[in-house]
Amino acid sequence: MLNFAARRPLPPSRLLLALAGALVLAACSAAGEPEAEQPPDTDPPEIIESDEPDDADPDDEPADEPADEPEPAPDPDLSVDVALVEAYTMDSPIAGAVGPDGTLYLAERAGTVHPVTADGVGDPVVDVSGTTTVDSERGLLGIAFSADGQEFYASYTDAAGDSVLAAHPVDGDGRIDGDTQRTVMTVDQPRANHNGGDVRVGPDGMVYWALGDGGGGGDPEEAGQDLTTRLGALLRIDPQATDPYGVPADNPFVDRDDARPEIWAYGLRNPWRFAFDHDAEDLWIADVGQNTREEINRVPADLAGANYGWNLMEGTLSFAGDEPDDHVPPVHEYDTTRSRCSITGGVVYRGARIPELAGAYLFSDYCEGDIRAIVVDDDGQVVDEANLAASGGSIVAFVEAADGEVYVLDLDGVVSRIVPAG
Repeated sequence: MLNFAARRPLPPSRLLLALAGALVLAACSAAGEPEAEQPPDTDPPEIIESDEPDDADPDDEPADEPADEPEPAPDPDLSVDVALVEAYTMDSPIAGAVGPDGTLYLAERAGTVHPVTADGVGDPVVDVSGTTTVDSERGLLGIAFSADGQEFYASYTDAAGDSVLAAHPVDGDGRIDGDTQRTVMTVDQPRANHNGGDVRVGPDGMVYWALGDGGGGGDPEEAGQDLTTRLGALLRIDPQATDPYGVPADNPFVDRDDARPEIWAYGLRNPWRFAFDHDAEDLWIADVGQNTREEINRVPADLAGANYGWNLMEGTLSFAGDEPDDHVPPVHEYDTTRSRCSITGGVVYRGARIPELAGAYLFSDYCEGDIRAIVVDDDGQVVDEANLAASGGSIVAFVEAADGEVYVLDLDGVVSRIVPAG
């Protein structure tokens, strides 16, 4: 689970995260009485049909010349030497996104969003610090831009502790209007931990928003396997189709009365970072474990409605019951220890500076701080893994720049680039 507390050492029970200046992604329960998620005050979201026709008449399509088979990409070589080079310093950097003009934006947990220019980190263009709170695992947790570049999304916890997805307009020159905000969705949070909060725009143009199970040890809300709640799930919506948002008609549960139509995948405990591989269009989700396993899930582009098992499963281990028939096991997992206590998901490397890493998934652990990589084949099997570099920092995010190069965010204040060593 996501915890903002003293970093090392952690007791075996992985006590609940308490704000102590550094973020510990651990696993425990939060104080306070549980509070059930309330039903939405608005009408059910509109189901949005795709603009693309279901069937195309082959007679209407021009015949294509046979294309040459592309050269297969070489397998990643994880023996490559890489290093972390400090690029910027900030106050608790926690998330990042690339704007429509290629500008990199970095967010601070307290609620500000800053553009990065040739002169360094600029003044904030969005500031929600007056409406968010940073106790426990809360704060500004994720940012993204719409596919058409006309909206900027911020995911944060409000003063009441609930998860908010908000949208700001972006003008034709790529400037964010930080003074104008509309609320896309608010989800009640029973406790202060397991907020999740990452937000991304997929290759399909839809907005994906990850939420944890509502907090507390062992999923006391039983949200992980409950399709009637948006907690413990990855949501998929179209916030530009209608106000406040629409639900794509091809979401897996739109025709079920006993499920939230926004859900794209479920069975998640505290998804701390997910990312799309824009070459393969696969989705990678890192999910923080309870006491035993940290896991990485790969979601093929054509897999909708996947159940990742929590709270019946923790990784490939039984937790609170029998393994569900539809459980999709992780492609990679590792034991939770005092030194590796809380996974931080990363990205599939697609940059040019380190070609040996092309196609490798990069990730870290908040307690360990090293940069690690795995290579997964088409069958979902890990065929190589390596520890690439030691940082010693409290890694909370990986950010892919416009050129595919990767920045690493350390909650202690440093933003670094992954570069070839030497």
